[in-house]
Amino acid sequence: MKGMLVCSFALRDEEPNPCNFRLAEAVERIVEATPEKMIIVSQWEVAKKLLADGVKLCHVVEPLEDGSYLDTTRVWAEARPIFVAQGVKELIIVANPFIHGLYIERMVQKDGFRVDSQPNNLIGKIGFDRESKQWWTRGAFRLLFYLSLSALGMAKYCRR
Repeated sequence: MKGMLVCSFALRDEEPNPCNFRLAEAVERIVEATPEKMIIVSQWEVAKKLLADGVKLCHVVEPLEDGSYLDTTRVWAEARPIFVAQGVKELIIVANPFIHGLYIERMVQKDGFRVDSQPNNLIGKIGFDRESKQWWTRGAFRLLFYLSLSALGMAKYCRR
């Protein structure tokens, strides 16, 4: 059985923002094109549209109770045991293809999961959100700079 990990991109006070709306549409295209049943775990911003559209989710990764930043590694830490318990060994990753998706693929492969990249052509362009509360998701150069800070262990000091 396959699984699908859906990670949001950018954040606004009202979700889903345009990026997360496009990510939800990508999930729907992939579900429609995939005949087999999938275990879907989605981050809450994308899940809002998916649930409203009737897409069946196995689990929604909700925002942290203390309001702190819910990063991709925390999303994966919550999703991973769900996939393991369901016997999922292969994942479809739905995320912004610009660096974020690649980062997630490497993270899940490191944990022993295979990644099915065949549906990647159904994701399309997700883009950036110039109105995002997260400065690093407002453009490509900002994201590259943020990833540089992350590599140095300094990104946590530059959020908000």
